[in-house]
Amino acid sequence: MPNLKIYIGLSLLVLCFGTAEQDYLCDGVMIKSENNFLIENQRRQFVVVDSFSPGFCDYSMGLAHDGQYLWNNYAWSPRIARINPEFHQVVNIFYPLYGDRDMAFDGTYLWVSHWQTNSIYRYDTASFALVASYDPPFAGHAHGLAWDGAYLWVGEESGRIYKMTTTGDTIRSIPFNAPYPSDPRGLGFAAGHLWVGHQGYGRIYEIDTISGAIINWYNAPGYVPGWNFQQGVDFGGGYLWTTTGGTYNRIYKVDIGLANIEDGKKVAGLKTRLNIHPNPCRENAVISFHIDQHATTTLSILDASGRTIATIIDDVNLAPAHYQYRLPDGLNYSGVYFIVLRINNSVQSIKFVKL
Repeated sequence: MPNLKIYIGLSLLVLCFGTAEQDYLCDGVMIKSENNFLIENQRRQFVVVDSFSPGFCDYSMGLAHDGQYLWNNYAWSPRIARINPEFHQVVNIFYPLYGDRDMAFDGTYLWVSHWQTNSIYRYDTASFALVASYDPPFAGHAHGLAWDGAYLWVGEESGRIYKMTTTGDTIRSIPFNAPYPSDPRGLGFAAGHLWVGHQGYGRIYEIDTISGAIINWYNAPGYVPGWNFQQGVDFGGGYLWTTTGGTYNRIYKVDIGLANIEDGKKVAGLKTRLNIHPNPCRENAVISFHIDQHATTTLSILDASGRTIATIIDDVNLAPAHYQYRLPDGLNYSGVYFIVLRINNSVQSIKFVKL
């Protein structure tokens, strides 16, 4: 049982990589390292559209996006800044007792990992009061954090990544199947996948949440071996945000062609009015959406881990109209699900709960 403490107040290609003495997972199969070498795969665009120095510290670490502001912390002591990313302006600086690694925002609270204590801390973003904390079920240091809309993902320094409840119970864990897999420093979640920043190797990996298999990887912007290191990763405003800490301390805004794929967040610019009613539901819920022009459309249902469990519309060219579909059979378990609507190159998702 975890130690909970309460305080008042596109088609994708799976990659393989091998180095001496180490095997890697490829499309669900363990492959001997001496037979496989990783070639950079970029099925998505990866374009830096903005970058800036955070200004409040000399070594930028974790990142979280709350839908409006970026949160960034300092590597060497707990110091956390709320930043307006449009104007590159620090709005507030907080000095909590704990929180010097990665961060994740769950829609209400900011979760922060702390290297020295190996614990995870939950803060109120208005007062920055410490609300709760728990100790993860591993001996190593806690690093990367991501929120998938229902669960917290925690990266451990040995390279394993844990899917956990907000009270510290482990749902499952997956390997980080990158070369030299230690230190998943930054974690983010988008499009049903985890995105992992690798500190020493200077890469950002998109990985499967069930097997840990690598789907895509990219060279991290600003990475300079021995001088500047990849750290935080998160999504917000339709962009990937990353940090590098070191000599050239910087935050990067990256367009990876995933604009509007933010699970559980309202998407600006899409006039689809995606909805499900009632929500929460038991049976006979109705999914509805509207499109105002001919469009290639896919409508899917994902579980909280990012697995597609039902496809209602599969790459069909639909005419402008209002559409309604009943929730399909097969959702046999209570829990959190996501409806994902892809219209041409834009994606919108909403969360619903089945009782």
